[in-house]
Amino acid sequence: MPNSKDKPPSYQKYRTLFIFFILSVILSIIISYKVDRALPEYHIGDIPSKNIKSKYETDIPSLGITIKKGEVIVREGERVTKDQLTILNVLKEKESKEPFRFRYFLSLFILIMLVTFLIYEFSSKNIKKFRLSERDIVFCSSMSLFIIIMIKAMSLVIENISDLNKPNLMYLVPVFTLGIVLRIALFSEAAIIFSLLTAIYAGIMLDVSMPVFMYVLIGNILASYFSERCESRSIIIKAGIFTSFIVGFLVVVFHFITGDSLANLPTKIVFIILNGILGSFIALGILPIIEHVFDYTTDIKLLELANLDNALLEEMMVKAPGTYHHSIIVGNLSKAAAEAIGAHPLLARVAAYYHDIGKLKMPHYFIENRKGFNDAHKDLTPSMSSLIILSHVKEGIELAEKHKLGKKIKDIIKEHHGTSLVSYFYNRAKECEDPELFVIDEKDFRYPGPKPQTKEAGIVMLADVVEASSRVLNEPSPKRIEKHVQEIIEKVFLDGQLDECELTLKDLHAIQKSFITILLGIFHQRIEYPERTLFNGTDKKLPKATEDKDKTAQKIDRKITNLFKATG
Repeated sequence: MPNSKDKPPSYQKYRTLFIFFILSVILSIIISYKVDRALPEYHIGDIPSKNIKSKYETDIPSLGITIKKGEVIVREGERVTKDQLTILNVLKEKESKEPFRFRYFLSLFILIMLVTFLIYEFSSKNIKKFRLSERDIVFCSSMSLFIIIMIKAMSLVIENISDLNKPNLMYLVPVFTLGIVLRIALFSEAAIIFSLLTAIYAGIMLDVSMPVFMYVLIGNILASYFSERCESRSIIIKAGIFTSFIVGFLVVVFHFITGDSLANLPTKIVFIILNGILGSFIALGILPIIEHVFDYTTDIKLLELANLDNALLEEMMVKAPGTYHHSIIVGNLSKAAAEAIGAHPLLARVAAYYHDIGKLKMPHYFIENRKGFNDAHKDLTPSMSSLIILSHVKEGIELAEKHKLGKKIKDIIKEHHGTSLVSYFYNRAKECEDPELFVIDEKDFRYPGPKPQTKEAGIVMLADVVEASSRVLNEPSPKRIEKHVQEIIEKVFLDGQLDECELTLKDLHAIQKSFITILLGIFHQRIEYPERTLFNGTDKKLPKATEDKDKTAQKIDRKITNLFKATG
């Protein structure tokens, strides 16, 4: 989520405008750039080695004709005539007068700037989930530039070695990378909007080509669709392949609709399949770089963090075993709740694993890690104890940054207590309060926030409170567990901690049911197994050999027990 509250809206808009200004300038330079090679010197009777085409629409007054852009002046293998030489000399003169088409560049800049800003502004105001931070805008713009540069570079290279036209060559460029990467790093809305913008840029660059526009747009939408819930690298490869086959089929359909020649169709299909495969491999290669540079947490990275052999989790298991056990259970509760309401189960589970890593700094000050230690708060004032408890959020954020857990995890660590009250130490402080000397302020005993901003953060908050409080349940029967979970969720809700996330009352009911199911499994009743007793009486006497073995075993057991007592 962008930090919309950190900066005034006008300031953010100016920053966004500046980013789009830079993007538009760069795109205009790229699109308007052409390798204008000067026409060679020809004489009457010379034979050119390739077709000579006009690069401009030009009037030839001496001949009383107008030459269209792209019109062939002299064909390969033909001799240059007097009239053709006149046309070539006019073109050569015009070429020398127009080294840089500033008017074309300026028109492109205005068009790109307006289209980009209007589409972005409309989307941010009317599409609920389309909320991008400045960092996200820079990332999406960079990816669009990356695709446009590849298209431009490929068209310039192949233009000199092939007679194919630019739209055909475009099918060889791995444009599907954009949809895959944006969907994995951000969300589908960002992928669709910037796929639309990139399709517009590509269409303008390739002589306002509608087929190219449709190809880039539909291809990237499909690529982003197949990249949803990318929890393994193989999904990226499949996304590229599935996209290429569907787009290839659509290109065939489009050819039949328009009645175009089928001569180049096999080449296009081959290019599209190569596009899908190459694009998916490029996405695989650049995703780790994107995660590092832009601090994104993709599903692939979440899977790596979910490994319980992670160094940070292993350190927690050794230094703060109570917190480790608590975090694992909170992870299971969070995953079940996220699945119940259609949130992101993997993110909720992994964030829950790391939500209390800040307790590693002073683990014995937290009750779940106090086994074997005296009460660390015994000689501290309630205010000091509260400061230590509150500090674990700040310490957790610092550890998350140090270990590069990613922004999504850091945000949930920051938000998982919201602005809730450390009630135990607040009540102790109120008991010692002397209104004439000092007044206890409740805000000094509240977490700094912010409140949860996403469904996953809200789920982790609820799971954390429910798991911690359920430990003190006396004889946890199903009815008692159900009542307890309901009361805890109501308490958090009435305290306003869920006001800024998108959890509905329907969601809270589903979360409550999922928590109860998990807790019933944890607190299920067990059979008390009786100790083994020897048979007594003449009618149940053991055989002699068995009886001797049992007596020998009892002697060995007594010796082992005495040995442990001696060493203790």
